[in-house]
Amino acid sequence: MQNAVLITGANSGIGRESARQLAVHGNYSAIYLACRNRVKAQRARSELQALTGYTRFITVDFDAANPESAQRLVQALDNPLHGVLLNAGGTGGNMPFQRTDTGMTRIFADNIGGHAALLAALIDSGALLNTGVLAGSEAARGVPALRIPRPAFQQHSVDEYAAVIDGSFFEGRTRNPLHAYAYVKFLGAAWMAASARRHPNLRLLTMSPGNTSGTGALDHSGLLARTLGARFVFPYVAPLFGLAHPLRAGGERMVKALTNPELKTGLFYASHAKTLTGPVTNQEYIYPALGNLRYQDHALQAVEQFLA
Repeated sequence: MQNAVLITGANSGIGRESARQLAVHGNYSAIYLACRNRVKAQRARSELQALTGYTRFITVDFDAANPESAQRLVQALDNPLHGVLLNAGGTGGNMPFQRTDTGMTRIFADNIGGHAALLAALIDSGALLNTGVLAGSEAARGVPALRIPRPAFQQHSVDEYAAVIDGSFFEGRTRNPLHAYAYVKFLGAAWMAASARRHPNLRLLTMSPGNTSGTGALDHSGLLARTLGARFVFPYVAPLFGLAHPLRAGGERMVKALTNPELKTGLFYASHAKTLTGPVTNQEYIYPALGNLRYQDHALQAVEQFLA
């Protein structure tokens, strides 16, 4: 049976943990580890094989900022995919608002743009048979506890969404990558929901792994912030207030989204209001704009402008 899965950003954090859990609890013909850095990918493959005893991890190259990377990845597949976890992301590294060759900001390309190109390539080639899951974030509805305001669109138009994608929306504003991340994740969930309606033969949804320790979320913060966050805040302080959970829990959410058909196509699942951990719920109950079909279609149109 051909039931391969592919995970982007699989060399560390949520992606690596999801791969581990799928290898231990699933029965897959192959688990593709799609990564930007080949050395890190091979290291992750060796470590995962040693941890799980599973020997069918396959590394493939994927760079979300490179418009040709998605096509090359699809051509490299030896198996059709039962499912894909579109997991790679982050806050754009050291230059989140720098534009890539596609005209997208780095933060948008890393989280959504490259995944949109990959999903389109998989669907167009018939290589995706069942489920696609996009890694979302509670930031899409705003996280007051972390001082991340709710995205504040004026028109929810195609042009306004496109301005977020190319970064012009943020000109004249405080260029806070975490604030931009909220807008990016909103558009990602909306784009995925519209894609699900366009492809009713597939199950396409968004799942937030929650605020999870053991990821690269603080990699581009200052030394003090990284040290305090990694050693004290994430493991000990944040869990007391429902603001963070272990890497295992974040991976479990993503694996559940991929494997549990009770999680419905077109929806965005994340934590209940005022928490970043625990059970998940459909986010349109918290922020109705996420369930607006017109907004979703506008997000799809805006993204496709940059993929043409």
